[in-house]
Amino acid sequence: MYRSHTSDSGLVSCVLRLVSLLSCVAVLVGCADVDPITKPPSPEVADISALLRDRWKQGYETEDLELYMSSFWKDGYFYWSDMATDDNVDDDVIFDSWEEERDSAINVFKNYRNIELEISEPPEVKILNEDKTRARVRNHYKIQFYVPEGTSLPGGYEAYYAEGDNIFIFEFRDNGDGQEEWRITRWQQKEYSKEEIEATWN
Repeated sequence: MYRSHTSDSGLVSCVLRLVSLLSCVAVLVGCADVDPITKPPSPEVADISALLRDRWKQGYETEDLELYMSSFWKDGYFYWSDMATDDNVDDDVIFDSWEEERDSAINVFKNYRNIELEISEPPEVKILNEDKTRARVRNHYKIQFYVPEGTSLPGGYEAYYAEGDNIFIFEFRDNGDGQEEWRITRWQQKEYSKEEIEATWN
């Protein structure tokens, strides 16, 4: 009887250890399925993202001139687009003032009845100085302009599509109302050529 009792106890002990081991494995497997915790963006990245989304993009899409222009600093503003021709500077578009950007927006809003703009989020943000008052910001954009009904672009098209990369310089300054905020002071637009756009479709 002693040997039989001892064997039963050993069997029970083995079973309990096996159950315990399987429980540990299940816990480990379960932990592996847990989504990683996303680190929240820094205040600088959050503010810059919000400006691009809520002022720059929304202002342009809704053709709200004042909202759109509130994305830029007046002092020292500069814009440059290569017009999708990297090797030809003759067709580059350059604005060296806030007023030229405003005039360009007025002209676009007057000539297109609808604008659809898509941007990559969040943008790539690199702080450029220790004071955290200057940043280089990059995002990707896709935009489509629709002409008014009854009109067309050369070739009979009713819309114009463009895609490319934006490289902004943001600065953190006093806005004149006693508050500091991020706005765009320099904007370089690298537009994709027709061939580059078509390559992204494959």
